[in-house]
Amino acid sequence: MNFKDERVSLKNKLFYGLGALGLNLTTGLFGAWTLTFYIRIIGLDPLLWAFAWLGYLIWNAINDPIFGLLSDRTRTKYGRRIPYLMVGGPLLSISFVFVYLTPLDFEQLGYFLWLLITLIIYDSFFTIVGLNFNALMPDLTINPQERAHLNLFAGIGGGIGLSTTYILPILLLNYEAPSFSQNLPTFLIIVIITAVLGAIFIAFTSFGIKEPPELVPRTLEKLDLIFATKATLKNKAFLTFVIFNFMMTYVVYAIQSNLPFYMDDVIGVSGDDIFSQFPLIFFILFSIIGYPFGLYLNKIQGNKRAVFYLSIIVVIGFILITFANDVIFANISFMILGFGYSGQTLLVYTLLADVIDKDELETGQRREGAYFGINALITKPAQSVSAMMSGLIFLLTNYNQDLGLGEVQPLGAIIGIKMLIGLIPGLLIIIGLISLWYYPLDGITKEYQEMKNKVKLLHDEKVEELKTLLSQRNKKTDK
Repeated sequence: MNFKDERVSLKNKLFYGLGALGLNLTTGLFGAWTLTFYIRIIGLDPLLWAFAWLGYLIWNAINDPIFGLLSDRTRTKYGRRIPYLMVGGPLLSISFVFVYLTPLDFEQLGYFLWLLITLIIYDSFFTIVGLNFNALMPDLTINPQERAHLNLFAGIGGGIGLSTTYILPILLLNYEAPSFSQNLPTFLIIVIITAVLGAIFIAFTSFGIKEPPELVPRTLEKLDLIFATKATLKNKAFLTFVIFNFMMTYVVYAIQSNLPFYMDDVIGVSGDDIFSQFPLIFFILFSIIGYPFGLYLNKIQGNKRAVFYLSIIVVIGFILITFANDVIFANISFMILGFGYSGQTLLVYTLLADVIDKDELETGQRREGAYFGINALITKPAQSVSAMMSGLIFLLTNYNQDLGLGEVQPLGAIIGIKMLIGLIPGLLIIIGLISLWYYPLDGITKEYQEMKNKVKLLHDEKVEELKTLLSQRNKKTDK
């Protein structure tokens, strides 16, 4: 049986997409509005904001590989990944709410400590849920086309989640209030509703998808932290992938957190104006077009080349955003960005899934948790770097947090925001492209096809091994 014959059921694709919707309802609001919440509603000093994310970055360096290893070593009747989603989904939502339940009578130091502590707690559950959710994809199939389709459903669900969490505050917050801090009660209601819905949708993945039992390791001798870390960091394919993915992760949070500032302070469109939503709307519409284009490129060029070509389109979009000064130019820029970025995100984790397949041939073990854990160790700090960069540039360019309706930011602050959402992300994607050029698993080569067929044969052997083991257990039970 050829690896291309593996299929994922429509039910599993749908439930995987609903899980992505739930995950992005919380992480989307977190990425898009936490900066606005703490800088404009709470009034936290930008330098303290940057230091809080520095502390969060240090915690990130500890938890991801550990949680990844625990996931790989877990053995339950529900599998390795699903139990963590069952328990972690509700706890992720609860910890998400606490990020924004800042007591109102705090001084600056109190706000800083509250942000730092709640970030660490939230990130722990985000790591548990996000890592195991992503690790399900390579477990469900080794067919690169089916993996792309799983990511398509996840991309649609995630896109709905992200767009909802960006647009909802824009529609409900009062931008004409004498002080933006008066939006606190409304924002907290949005947070609670988002958290509840997020947990509900993640439950579709937790209770609706079953893991392939043959991939659960029978032995654990190669699943210790030192071996996992060394083997992962020596893998050339992984290293080239993770550099590119770091840049991608930075870009996600740079767009989400700085878009409200870009529209309000650079383009000059107030957040309560319908025109302020157009760039995101066009981004989503052209993302819908970009998904099938990404699938087509993946089919004819393989995932590595498809991601490379789509990334060039993304760079063009960021260049245009940097020079946009009006609504029309901004909308065109986000159309181009959305078209390339959607296909790019659709395929990026299929690259890591291929790395995991090749590693299984070399070690005999499925180590998704280790690879996604080390990937998160390296890439998730990009979120902190993006947040710190925003705080520092706001500080260095004299961004005015207290401007009233119709007042204009200093020219330096406007240039700084353009750099945060356009120039810097574009340059980082170019660096990522240089790394991706050396990624060795090219989907259209004969060697790649042979590697996939060997993985399929290995999985068939594991299925037969599991059947034999179960048969022997049943015979002992009968006796």
